[in-house]
This record gives sequence, C-alpha cells and structure tokens, in this order.
Amino acid sequence: MVNMDQYQAQLLSVEKAIHASENSKEREELRTLKDNLIELIALTQFVDEEKQNEDDEEVNLDDYEMHRFMSEVKEIDQKDELRRLKDKCERMVGEKCSAPYMHSWGAITYHNALICSMEDEAVVADDGNIDVKFRVLFTNPTHKEMLPCPFFLDGSCRFDSENCHFSHGEMVSAGSLREYTVPDFSRLSRNCVVLAKTGDNLWQRGRVLCANYVEKECRVRLDNSSTKNREQDFKFVDLLPIFEDGDSTSDSESETDYPAINDDNCNLNTFTYDVSQSLGDWERYTRGIGSKLMAKMGYIHGTGLGSNGGGIITPIAAQILPMGKSLDYCMSLREAANGDENLFSAEKKLQKDKKKQEAISARAYERETTRVDVFSFINENVLSNSKPIHQSGPLKKCFQNHSSKSLNVESVKVADDIRRKEREIAEVRKSLKRNAEGGADICSRLKKKLREKTYELSCLQEEQDHLSNEQSSRKTKSFVF
Repeated sequence: MVNMDQYQAQLLSVEKAIHASENSKEREELRTLKDNLIELIALTQFVDEEKQNEDDEEVNLDDYEMHRFMSEVKEIDQKDELRRLKDKCERMVGEKCSAPYMHSWGAITYHNALICSMEDEAVVADDGNIDVKFRVLFTNPTHKEMLPCPFFLDGSCRFDSENCHFSHGEMVSAGSLREYTVPDFSRLSRNCVVLAKTGDNLWQRGRVLCANYVEKECRVRLDNSSTKNREQDFKFVDLLPIFEDGDSTSDSESETDYPAINDDNCNLNTFTYDVSQSLGDWERYTRGIGSKLMAKMGYIHGTGLGSNGGGIITPIAAQILPMGKSLDYCMSLREAANGDENLFSAEKKLQKDKKKQEAISARAYERETTRVDVFSFINENVLSNSKPIHQSGPLKKCFQNHSSKSLNVESVKVADDIRRKEREIAEVRKSLKRNAEGGADICSRLKKKLREKTYELSCLQEEQDHLSNEQSSRKTKSFVF
C-alpha cells in the first residue's frame, strides 16, 4: 500500500513538471515516464486484488471446513443421543404407566396403561429435543373405544385402527406418560370411590358400601346403572380405588372420567377454544330463559360447563335413530353414508320434514288453482256470449275497505287468474291457427272467444293495477305518518 502512495506522488510530480516544462523534448520524456507510472500503478492494483482474493478464498475454505466439522460432530452426538434414547425406550416396552386419552367430546383423562410397542421413527423438535411415540393399551378402559381388541392381540383383526370398534392401541408421546397408579386395597372403606370391572370388561365408577377383607370382596353401588343391578359384589382384583386425599389425589382423580382442571386453562378457555356451534344457539327462537338461569348460577358464556368451567363447550346435538333398530344397524347405516355426522341429526330431520311439507302444500295449492268446477264451466261455455261488465270504478272503491292482508291475498289470486287466462288465450290461438283453413263458422267462433278472453285479461290486468296502486298508496301513507 506504501508503494501505491509513492507511485501516486511521483505521477503527480511528473504531471506538474509536464505543465511547467517548455522544452518539447523534455516534455516528451516526461509523458513517456507518466505512461510508465500509470501502467505500473495498474499492475500493482491488479496484484493486490489477486492477493486479496486468494486470502478470502483461504478464509472461506477454513470456515467451510469448520462448519462441516461442527455439523459432523453434532450429527454424531445426535445419533449417539438417539441411540441411547432408543435403548432406554426399548427397555420401557412391557412396563405399566399412566397414559392420556382424548375423548370424543374433547376432554383428556389419564388411565393406567401398558406399553406394548414403540414407533421406529423419532420426531426431532425445533428446539433439538427428540420425541418418541409409544403404543399403549389401557388396563382399566371406561369406554368401548378404549377396550383392547381381542382379535388385534391375536393378530387376526380384519379391520384397521380407524374402522375397528375396539382399540388397537393409543399413540402417545413419551413426554406425556406418568407413573403407574398402584391400587391400594388396604384403604378401601365405605363411600370410597372406585372403578369396578363389569361384565362387558369396562370399568364403571361407583362407591363402596362395605368391604370384606377376609373374602377380599367389596359391595359396590355403581353409578348410572339400572336399579336391579346397581349393587354388586366385586373381588379386590376387579376394583381400582380412587382416593381423594394425600399424595394420590392428582393420580387417582385422573383415572376417572373427569379431567383434571387447571385454573389457567379455565381462565383462557374462552379465548383459546374455537367452538363450531354456540352453546344455547337454539334460544334465538325463545326468550332465553335457560341462559339466564345459567348466568344466575355463575356460568360464564364461552367457557365449559361445571363449577370449574372444564366441561363440554360444544353442545351435544340431538339425534333421532331408526325406531326398533339396534345400534349396530345404526352404525352400519352411518358407515354406508361415509361417516356422515348429520345422518341422524334431529335438526336436519326437522328441516327435511319442513321442506317436504312445503312441497306438498305447494302442489296442493297448484291443484286447487288449476281445477275447473261446474260453475267455471258454465261461465266459460254457456254464458260466454254475455260481455263482462267493466268494474274498474267499483273495484277501486271496494279495495279501499280491504285490509292489507286481504289485499295481498287478492293480489295473489288476480296474478293466478291472469296466468290462467294467458294460457287459455294461447290455447285459443293455437286452435285458431290449426283451423285457419277449416270452416268459416269455426273460425268466427274462435275469434269471438279470443276477443272475450282478451277482454277478460285486460279487466284482470286493470284490477291488478288498482290493487298495486292501493298497496303503494298505503305504503306512502305509512311513511308520511
């Protein structure tokens, strides 16, 4: 860089000498020196740029090698971590745990489960953590969709996990698993809440009436059961105690059908849950007494039901199932309809019946308007020679005494008469065209009938104009006053 400064200073001195010199030979030598200096400066700049580019390439190559080395080290560390995590998770297969289950109404509950397998693929989150999925089978199923499929355990189930009525295992994240809740039968006593295994292999909630520690039996009163089979005797092995005190509160309550409530989630429930249907939406047709009573009892609009707001938010739609048919038959109908949720909807059925009734009423009205009775036949054929009397004056005076509702009815009737009269005129014209080459007597009668029909049509149109004027005048008066 110092050489460049010297060359620039020398070039500036030569230019000054050229301007100051008066000898042409000396000036020519100075110009030659100037050209040499310019060429030298250009070559020096080119050499400096080449050297700078080589230095930059060396730096970039070093950075690339360092980045590649760090990525390989990170990949090796990640593979080692994944291998250690996989070995740890493989040892967990066959162990008992407490796993979450999401019900069809959106609630999440924890139940005792058995880890039966592990997914081969692991998910790497954005923060670098590795998440593994387990397939678990619930040991205390409370609903049919949680009950393990016996054919799946034997490997002979013909359905996949989505179409089978029973469970093929629930996929849960390893981070959401909890410790297994060990049943403590020594604390069984009267009024203790338990889950009891019924005849259909489902576990139902109930309360202990008495406990026999000698025979290892308990008499339990089941909830939501018939009066006849409400009280039953169960062995201890068919019971799962649910205690509500001490350290077991959080684990035992998760075994029930009621999810644990988080106060923060309850406060944010209104803002984080997007409901597809408003709870109490049907009250737009009523005075809303139901919502008013719920508000009096402390319900906050938009939150779930219950004292802590952790219940359902989306209302349960009423369904009308076929009369005298089993639930399996109804399920087969729904499967045939590609799982249509509105197949048995009561609201959809009412709307369908309403449309059907409207169509029947419309067809009946059309039949009544087109039907020709004896009096119409006499008026059109026997008394057709008499000319109708022009009644525009009396009609206008008579319409002033009609109510708005009767005017609307008269307007509809007149419009129907006009359409019918136009059809009759069209038929007469077709007949006249068809018999144009026939006898003169037939043509004269058809022309006479055409004039009469045309006159009747003009009278009806005039009557319709009077009706429209009367209706418009009443609307104008209502706006003025």
